[in-house]
Amino acid sequence: MPVTGAAAPLGVYLHVPFCVARCSYCAFYTVADDEARHAAYVTALLEEIQEVAERGRQAGGWRLPPQGGRPLDTVYLGGGTPSLLPAPALGRVLAGLDRAFGLLDGAEVTLEANPETVTAAAARSWRAAGINRISLGAQTFDDRVLRSLGRRHGAAEIRAAVSSLRHAGFDNVSLDLIAGVHAEGLAADLEEAARLEPEHLSLYLLELDELEVGGVTPLAGRAERGVWCAPGEDWYADAYPRAVEFLALQGLARYEISNFARPGRACRHNLRYWRGEEVLGLGVAAHSFVAGRRFATPPDLQAYLLDRPAGVLDPGGAEERAAEAFFMGLRLDEGVDPAAILARWCVTLPPERRRRLDALARAGLLTLEPGRWRLTGKGVLLSNEVFQAFLP
Repeated sequence: MPVTGAAAPLGVYLHVPFCVARCSYCAFYTVADDEARHAAYVTALLEEIQEVAERGRQAGGWRLPPQGGRPLDTVYLGGGTPSLLPAPALGRVLAGLDRAFGLLDGAEVTLEANPETVTAAAARSWRAAGINRISLGAQTFDDRVLRSLGRRHGAAEIRAAVSSLRHAGFDNVSLDLIAGVHAEGLAADLEEAARLEPEHLSLYLLELDELEVGGVTPLAGRAERGVWCAPGEDWYADAYPRAVEFLALQGLARYEISNFARPGRACRHNLRYWRGEEVLGLGVAAHSFVAGRRFATPPDLQAYLLDRPAGVLDPGGAEERAAEAFFMGLRLDEGVDPAAILARWCVTLPPERRRRLDALARAGLLTLEPGRWRLTGKGVLLSNEVFQAFLP
């Protein structure tokens, strides 16, 4: 297992589960927004922060040692809709992290926000609280489609939100778009987004997932009943390269399959996931990868508020972690160093798996250069097929 120095910087993800309403495509753990529970949740988060820093964390039959003294270089507040929390509450959480761990100068501190929650006053308060990056959930600029997805904003609110953020001094704004919610409108969405000149853009392929707490998303249910149809692979194979080319012309270069950024503006927190670096998850339903182990807090808000139950430990071993490192790292345009991954997890690549990879290389999906493996353009479109080859 990898050994981490005591003072190695750490990334923290904080999950805020509150949402005014569940969007039809969302599979994450959320609960109906209730302002009366905001204060209780922030108090529980602050207690958890202190507990993990001083005493560690129980996860199944394993205990994470205390993590205090490890400075933070990225913090990501996700959800849910974390921008529903009042700015003073967000400030208390960040101050608690700083006391328990220490925020490095220049740390990237991201807040996910829905456009309708962004006001001029809120944007100023977020800046004052120490937030320096906003990930704005635009999804699409088509008002009709936004309503069908259950979103509570329109295109006008997206534009107004970006304007408010700029006036408040935010110079690192990311926009989320979903490719596939209305196939014919993707080009228009990209053009609208480009006009707002974001530093970063995430273009996610619509996925019909199971809910984290069981069942399927409402949109997946509509697809199962035949009342809605997602675009097929042929559409994606045509639309995605066009999107990559258009965004590059706007100064937003692809650095990960679904993510594009201006120079120096790649999301440092998400790079931790793709590079297999450590992230401590705090809050209900938050997932962690620390000290070579994956574990998660159960998705049960009431239990979290009462006693913060022990984390659920992922039983995967070195083989699973190595496979994960390969297919997460291959999502990046920079690719992976295969020798470094195999050495980190003390595993070897079985001959049969190497034969599968060689076949993918001959098919033009993968380049296996000495010291660096990467997906080709064709491989990006068929990435799931490539990733399967790394599984034990």
